[in-house]
Amino acid sequence: MLSTPPSASTVVSSSLLVLSLSLFSCAGQQTSPEITQLEHQARARAETQAINRQLTAAVLRTATASTSHTVEEYRLGPGDVLDISVFQVEELNRKVRVNGAGSIILPLLGEVRVGGMTSGGVEAVLAHQLGKDYLNNPQVSVFVDKYRSQQITVMGAVQNPGVYNIRKPRTVLEMLSESGGLTAQAGIRVYVQTATKNPQTGEHISQNYIIDLKQLLENGDPQSNPVLRGNDSIHVPEAGVVFVEGAVRRAGAYPMEGEMNILKAIAMAGGTLFEAKEGSIQVFRQNELGKKIVDVDLRAIRDNRQNDIVLQEGDIIVVRSNALKKGFVGFWRGLTGIFSVGKSI
Repeated sequence: MLSTPPSASTVVSSSLLVLSLSLFSCAGQQTSPEITQLEHQARARAETQAINRQLTAAVLRTATASTSHTVEEYRLGPGDVLDISVFQVEELNRKVRVNGAGSIILPLLGEVRVGGMTSGGVEAVLAHQLGKDYLNNPQVSVFVDKYRSQQITVMGAVQNPGVYNIRKPRTVLEMLSESGGLTAQAGIRVYVQTATKNPQTGEHISQNYIIDLKQLLENGDPQSNPVLRGNDSIHVPEAGVVFVEGAVRRAGAYPMEGEMNILKAIAMAGGTLFEAKEGSIQVFRQNELGKKIVDVDLRAIRDNRQNDIVLQEGDIIVVRSNALKKGFVGFWRGLTGIFSVGKSI
């Protein structure tokens, strides 16, 4: 019995069916925007928690090591409160605050300059002045009751931004840990401003540093972890953004939470569309020499994550479209539109 050859319309219908199933299969693999957003937020929290754990571990290592800044004595300044006692002379015992001029006022002695001195230095000065005119071999003790003059400001994307009183010089990592660690919105670069006093002129000279926090935590280089003193500051800016354009589900700007690479950025944009040319993705980057274009093969990155690229703030990822696939998608949408109109009629 001879079989009847399929008609042209049957062949076209079958082809359309196969292609549509392929499209639906690709679409079925896409994750809904809500789930993608939740997954992104979970990854960002996990990355931040990992950085904060590294931060705590680094501070603990520093605390157990012998570093030069841990033995430097506290220098008194305006706002500090001193607890002064003179052995067997109770009427001279009192708590006094260092005034704006860096001085304290005491009975018998009047105004005494203490700004910039250590508590041991103040003990020696008071004992000398009391012994010179009033007491025989006085025993003076000076303790810092409240530390107020030496303060470091921590601003930006940390858990507890604010002004922190310090009793001794502190490193950048110590202050970040003291402020509760980073938030999920934090970038990986930390801006530090220090004030160094010129010994010849007495003038304070500001110095600015940009620290790559991830690199510092991985390398553990003490030279990259500056020691901070009173009036220094730390600013942790929120992460910048990268832009994803072209054949992705949700083109737009996305925050650089943690380390951002090509795979992560495209995942945040909902993944590539059916018509995407995954072997020909471009990254546009502006630098001091002008605009730089980097060609990327997304398939090669999926095969080997080491081929991925770490993105910088302001990078633009363009996922180009395959003209044939894009044309078919347009045709299919038009065709499904006709079928839906016919069905409604």
